[in-house]
Amino acid sequence: MTSTVETYAFSLSFDAPFSEAVVSLAENLARVTENQTLLEKHAPVHLTLGMFHVPSEKLSDLQAAFEDFAAGVEHGLALDFDDIDSFQQKVIFLSVKTVSDSFEKLKAMNARLHEIFLPQFEPGANRNYLPENFFPHVALAVKLTKEQFERGMNWAHLKFPLSAKIIAVSLAKCNPYEELARHSLTDTLSPMQRHNNMAHIRSTGGSLETSLRSQLFKFGFRFRKNDKRLVGKPDIVFPHYKAVIFVNGCFWHAHGWEPSRSPIISSHAHDAKAAYEHGWKSEESLIQSALLDESVLYSLKCEKFRMPTTNPEFWHAKFTRNRARDLRDIETLLAEGWRVGVVWECSITGRLRREKIRSTAEKISLWLEEEYSVLFREF
Repeated sequence: MTSTVETYAFSLSFDAPFSEAVVSLAENLARVTENQTLLEKHAPVHLTLGMFHVPSEKLSDLQAAFEDFAAGVEHGLALDFDDIDSFQQKVIFLSVKTVSDSFEKLKAMNARLHEIFLPQFEPGANRNYLPENFFPHVALAVKLTKEQFERGMNWAHLKFPLSAKIIAVSLAKCNPYEELARHSLTDTLSPMQRHNNMAHIRSTGGSLETSLRSQLFKFGFRFRKNDKRLVGKPDIVFPHYKAVIFVNGCFWHAHGWEPSRSPIISSHAHDAKAAYEHGWKSEESLIQSALLDESVLYSLKCEKFRMPTTNPEFWHAKFTRNRARDLRDIETLLAEGWRVGVVWECSITGRLRREKIRSTAEKISLWLEEEYSVLFREF
């Protein structure tokens, strides 16, 4: 089957009063300028966070990344628009107030989208959506001639400041517009609907695990995948080295959620020492970390993890159970004589993802081959 490449956009949608005001202004601008280009797209009022070229065989990866990204978008975010502005005398738009927390949050969301969630896809269609150029805006008229632009700017007027509440995150195919997924940021979902939405968030990036395994295989290592015979079903098992690797997604494993560093090993430390004396140094060696340049520690801040704002009691209990299970699995494996490594999703995504995966595989290979290696290590 021949691969086709389409352009897709991640965008934010607004409450009805703001959307109705923008539609009215856009319709009047179309009448004044005699340019219907924006209206012919039949897209709802939105603020684009990023556009990407995606091959057809990678669409499922894009949709999974959308679920991950949307789950971390702040609920209740409001924007203030303070002017009507333009790009190169071809586009007329509403500009977000630049001196505001919401403006900085939008910039941060755009950067995370490109550097953490979708670095594997080529940014498309417009350089103004790249992190270094991103200027959040809502389009009112596009592809204007010089004469149309002058007529539109002379006519366009609104009472400012104009406020809007973000109510949803959307994934849509561009040209023609087709919404593929929508994540509500209001509390209109039933508990079951919200549960189903969250259930689609991947525990880890499947492509990340595959890429890491592939790199390790190229280095000559042989391993088992998701071995159900071991507690926690480690993602990569090296029987020859008596070592396992977990590739942990930052959301479900609450990476960085705890405010202060907590010990990784507790009740089974002495059992682990007895069962695996080779390379034993001290209990402290079990919680020693050797990570990539981001210096992300097990219990410190993680850029990918965001505590959901809806039903915080549920999520607090959920992440507490997840963290306790993770630590219990690590302790059990150590007590059984296994070395344990954890690769965090945030440490092998973002810019230079391929280089980070190769670097992590190199670190794992050195850890496996070390004569006196630590028993627990993060990558």
